Amino acid sequence: MSGLIGSLTAAVGGSFGELADAAARFGYWAVLLVVAGDGVFPLFPGETAIVAAAVLAADGTLSLPLVIAAGAVGAVIGDSTAYWTGRRGRGPIRRGVVKVAGAGRIEAAERMVARQGAALVLAGRFLPGIRIAINLSCGAGQMSYRRFLLFDSVGAVLWSTQAALIGYFAGKAFADKPWVAFGVAFAVMAAVGAVIGVRERRHVRRQRAAASSEKEPATPS
Repeated sequence: MSGLIGSLTAAVGGSFGELADAAARFGYWAVLLVVAGDGVFPLFPGETAIVAAAVLAADGTLSLPLVIAAGAVGAVIGDSTAYWTGRRGRGPIRRGVVKVAGAGRIEAAERMVARQGAALVLAGRFLPGIRIAINLSCGAGQMSYRRFLLFDSVGAVLWSTQAALIGYFAGKAFADKPWVAFGVAFAVMAAVGAVIGVRERRHVRRQRAAASSEKEPATPS
């Protein structure tokens, strides 16, 4: 399975036929596991796995609805893991996740969750930089798990569907050139991610600045 994950995410070397054969055997499980890992450690390329599998679905190697389902289930598993890591408080796992997410993002996420609540959980699926911080903050006492699960599930389905459709339509548009389809799909995802990343960083900076101003003692008049 590790070989398949490497093929799906790197999309280099070998022939398309070999990749398709591997995907037919392990594709859905690979997508689920990679996306679940991405929910806790963003070094796992969750969006990439879904896009790659969806490109393969364009020629019938995989089923598009099952690719979407695998991505959504993996997303919920990963996000729930982050939620319960936040709920359990201190510990080596939490310290590791906090280190990955960054203390600044955690602080910003706590303020954002307190103000926007469930809507932020849904939108958080589309914010890779601060996603883990949001889920940790929800688990740390900002939201019940039942409410979190409801909105996170909706966000996971929408997020997985968006990534899968990009890959699927690229695969259809370049049906005779599968590697071109991979390249186009990944380029689109990278462009969307770059725009989201810029807006996300600006919002995090605003939240951190607001938090700093609130901590400053008032000067006597």
